[in-house]
Amino acid sequence: MSDSAQILRRSIGIVFADGGLLALTSSLPAGRGEHGDEELAAVLCDPDAAPIEFDETLLSTEYGEDGVQRRATLELWHDADAGRPLRGAGTLISSISVRRRGLNAEIAFFRWSVEGREGLGHYEVARADG
Repeated sequence: MSDSAQILRRSIGIVFADGGLLALTSSLPAGRGEHGDEELAAVLCDPDAAPIEFDETLLSTEYGEDGVQRRATLELWHDADAGRPLRGAGTLISSISVRRRGLNAEIAFFRWSVEGREGLGHYEVARADG
């Protein structure tokens, strides 16, 4: 997969060993092409608590020469004006490429750690075809 094609969507889903869940999604608004234009949202669901939405979500990704996402870091700000963010990181276990007309996706399976909570999940990067 060419890593030069425009990224349209990124999504992450993590299941933690304690039963908690984290979901993150990002998309590029129509007509906008810069990385900084990406809109991100994340939600954390603890096993025995209400879901937490974040005011600001930051996602940084390291790609290999083949265009596959290898490592990722997260910063999740519950209150962007106070406190400190939840931080996490993930590393690649394996990946698969899925190609459809108009869209190419790299679906990677990651091992994650967020504030010491271990989990497994996916990290999908969808790019425009061509």
